[in-house]
Amino acid sequence: MEPEGYRSSQTWYTVWPPGGCVMHGPRPRSHAIKMNKQVRRLGLKIALSARAAEGKLLVFDDLALPTHKTKNIVNYYNQMENTKKVLVVEDGPIEEKLKLATQNLHYVNILPSIGLNVYSILLHETLLMSRDAVNKIIERMHTPIIRCR
Repeated sequence: MEPEGYRSSQTWYTVWPPGGCVMHGPRPRSHAIKMNKQVRRLGLKIALSARAAEGKLLVFDDLALPTHKTKNIVNYYNQMENTKKVLVVEDGPIEEKLKLATQNLHYVNILPSIGLNVYSILLHETLLMSRDAVNKIIERMHTPIIRCR
């Protein structure tokens, strides 16, 4: 009687590679959600107006610090009532004194005005913004959307 199958006694090879095969293995894919620019702008407007209605949006002429000491920021933070996290929005490049004063504080974060998004607004309770940053954000809101195809 003849042996059946691919592993007969006369064959010295196998159809399977050494170590076996991977069936239905992982495939690289993106799970990113694309959102329209109009919807993004609308979300930013709603989030900023919600913080302004709560009274948690503070606008200053200048966010310059006299020194790079952290105690200045801590004293100012303690003067604010019922605040857990603070987001400081600065126009353009962030000043070195402000960066050094806030880098050890886990409840104070700094963003440039171009990086302001809805998630960071909702994550932080209070927003501190410079007047130049507010002007940049308003300019960004009024810039027409260019559709490229």
